[in-house]
Amino acid sequence: MLLHQKIKEVDDFFKRLSMRKPRGVYFYRINSYDETILEFIRKYYELAKKDGAIIDTHIENPTADNIAYFNEIIGDRYVHGPGFIADAIKRWLPRIRDYERASMADGIFDTLEVLRRQGKNIEILKNNFTRIMCWLYYNFYNIMERLGSEDIPKIIFWGNVNFSELSTLNILSNAGADIILLQPGGDSQYLSIDPKSQFSIDLKMGSEGFPPGFNLDWLLKLYEDDKNKKMLYSGNVNIKPNTNAWLSGDIFEDLKNIKRGENTAFFYNMFVRINGCDDRNNYTNELYLLYQDLKRANRKVQVINNSITNPSVDEIAKIKRGNYANENQLILDLKTNIKFTNNVFLDVARDAFVDTMIETSKLMNMDLNKIMNKGIYILCWINRYIVELMNGMDIHSPTPILIYFGSVESDTECLFLKMVSKLPVDVVIFNPEKIKDKLEDKNLYDIRFEETLKIKEFPTDSVGLSISTTARNAERDLDSMMYSDTGMYRDMQFTKANVIILSTTYEEIAIYWKQEARFRPNFSTVDNAVNIPVICAKISGVVNSDIDAYFAKIKDLLTDTTLLYKNENIYKGNASVAAGVTSFYKNNRLDKEAVKKWDGFKYDYLRAETQDYILDKLSELLKSKVIVGTGQNGVEYKIITIVLDLPKEILRFIQSFDFTKCPPKLIIVNTTESIISLEDSIIVAFLNLIGFDILFFVPTGYDNISKYFNNQIVKEHIIGNYLYDVAIPDFSRLKAGNNKKKSFFARLFG
Repeated sequence: MLLHQKIKEVDDFFKRLSMRKPRGVYFYRINSYDETILEFIRKYYELAKKDGAIIDTHIENPTADNIAYFNEIIGDRYVHGPGFIADAIKRWLPRIRDYERASMADGIFDTLEVLRRQGKNIEILKNNFTRIMCWLYYNFYNIMERLGSEDIPKIIFWGNVNFSELSTLNILSNAGADIILLQPGGDSQYLSIDPKSQFSIDLKMGSEGFPPGFNLDWLLKLYEDDKNKKMLYSGNVNIKPNTNAWLSGDIFEDLKNIKRGENTAFFYNMFVRINGCDDRNNYTNELYLLYQDLKRANRKVQVINNSITNPSVDEIAKIKRGNYANENQLILDLKTNIKFTNNVFLDVARDAFVDTMIETSKLMNMDLNKIMNKGIYILCWINRYIVELMNGMDIHSPTPILIYFGSVESDTECLFLKMVSKLPVDVVIFNPEKIKDKLEDKNLYDIRFEETLKIKEFPTDSVGLSISTTARNAERDLDSMMYSDTGMYRDMQFTKANVIILSTTYEEIAIYWKQEARFRPNFSTVDNAVNIPVICAKISGVVNSDIDAYFAKIKDLLTDTTLLYKNENIYKGNASVAAGVTSFYKNNRLDKEAVKKWDGFKYDYLRAETQDYILDKLSELLKSKVIVGTGQNGVEYKIITIVLDLPKEILRFIQSFDFTKCPPKLIIVNTTESIISLEDSIIVAFLNLIGFDILFFVPTGYDNISKYFNNQIVKEHIIGNYLYDVAIPDFSRLKAGNNKKKSFFARLFG
């Protein structure tokens, strides 16, 4: 008999008997799941399929013919004792060795003895004896000769065992078999049979429950999928990457090293991320000198600064694709878009793409459209960066270099960089600010320095090259301490913002109107962006019909950053769709880079951050479909036309908007029956996303604002009687309400 032992790690299951310390067999049950458990089950299943036994759900009871054959060999009598059982095993299972036969005889006797002590009669004992013997012969005969051998046979039972099944498995385990009980339904049924876990041990490794439908058929499908996936690869195993193993530790020198190894069965590349810097005073200069050294050595270098821009419409159009029934069809077809003249490199690149797409499918949870979109982006970036980088290169040529400067923020960028790291290309990520990013990979070599430094881009020429002095770096440290999570903010510190519409009472509008955003409720900064609480409201009616006090209060609300429109249109330009607009908005996506290159783009004189902010908010406005008709009849093109043709005074306020301070204002006074135009509705919705405070004063109470809004972004406050045909005064000559004796209206405003 071989004793049950405890494992130290799951790989102990795959050790030969003589290598096990202590010597013995393993009988475990699995009740939980994770990726490690899945890989173990797959490996164990392969061995059970080859030289062991697989039981799905339960062991089939012997048929009448099975029992008749057993009685023909053993006879139709049963004697309750180990001697009789041992003699029966010798005749019934002649291939089993004496040592294992004795162990099995003792195990069968012990099982039947339990039943006898429970009061079962001899007939029941005989029936159970017959069942166990038939199971051993018809279900496990192929492992009999290997029981207790150096290569321990493997049995996997998928489901919940009953007493007879557990007893039979325990007999086989004691005779020299490893056994796994795979219990997706949990351990409760097992513990009702073996409450003290005397027969088997709970593995207790998985961190979660089994996924729905996790059964033997699922595992067989997984094997079939793996088999099909293998067909996606080129089969060229003559050239493999040697990534990072050859590194000396001095990455700058390693980058310049072109003699990395002699074995031509490998190509030698690196996949490295450098977080922070070792010497801020010299770091920028070191990067510049490194780049110059690489160029002098005729090394091909491609630099990506801060992020990879999305593919253009033209880039996407060049990717050949079709309709696919499954993931494998998709990958097999998409990979043909990768084209290189060198066949060896072509195989390596396509195989790397297959790896990446299989990883993508796990990320996208098997959504074919999402998988295809990721694949198209990666292929576009291969065409943009890698084709030129590898043009004219041999797989053993001095390795070209892809430098990514900044933090890797998107899943697609991570997939692309991991794919490139499997090619004969050095991939180096410089992250001098040590901003936490999304890139994780077992092959990625991380280097960490204590100091940090903010640099806009990798220095590739001396134009504008700036090296910080010690004093300047000290100033930056002080700046970081003062303006990081302290509630204090540097002028124009942030370049991105999100809008939160304040739901206020009418009286609170005056309280918050001139208050800086950072002091308003729900203000916050997250991931280098500001959440700005803004006001967007319609004031209907006039308190006590006091028109003088009404206009005096509007006068109080006017600030240096307020745009005031009185019974007039905001947009006074040509409202027809501008030529060329349709070319950079397709498939519900705004191509921002194409907009910047458009001949009709009027905002190129603005700060680059302001241009990006405007285009981001334009894209957000289109996606929100807050304007009626967006995506229908060309309304989306009118939205783009209007937003890219804003009045100069609006642009100036956007350019000078410091997101942590007081938002710019838009006040519209409408005393007529006129309804706000589509063009002005677009501007109002856009300025709301930008972060403007917006007030409509409508003494008539008419519904002249909501016509072109799908969602009501404007909160209405009805404050008094409706008045008509009211003349709007010249506010420049009007005394402010706070210089007059306070009326009831003024007291309400505070």
